[in-house]
Amino acid sequence: MARIKISGVKELKAALQGNVLRFPNEVNQIVAKHGANLQATTMNNMDSAYTAGYSTGATKRSVTLSKSNFRAEVQPQTKYFPYLEYGTRFMARRPTLGPAFSKIEPQFRRDFNNLFK
Repeated sequence: MARIKISGVKELKAALQGNVLRFPNEVNQIVAKHGANLQATTMNNMDSAYTAGYSTGATKRSVTLSKSNFRAEVQPQTKYFPYLEYGTRFMARRPTLGPAFSKIEPQFRRDFNNLFK
């Protein structure tokens, strides 16, 4: 299974370290909400990015969301997903997860800033 990991911003991690224990339920709700939004946005991006005649929808159907304490992971499970996301020398890239993360991350950060004020 191919795995792509996108890490958050250092400042956000530092803010979380000090405040997670003060608001554990709220933090879990925010993480779960934005994890679900990331999954949905990634899948919507796949609808527009993977339009070639040979597209089967397998990558879109393989996108999973795993949630645990203070953590949400969105993972496309097809082995060839990194080739689609980053391209190869024979194929142009068709990014879906990266742009979805770029769209969701500011909203995620805003929710945490509002919680910690």
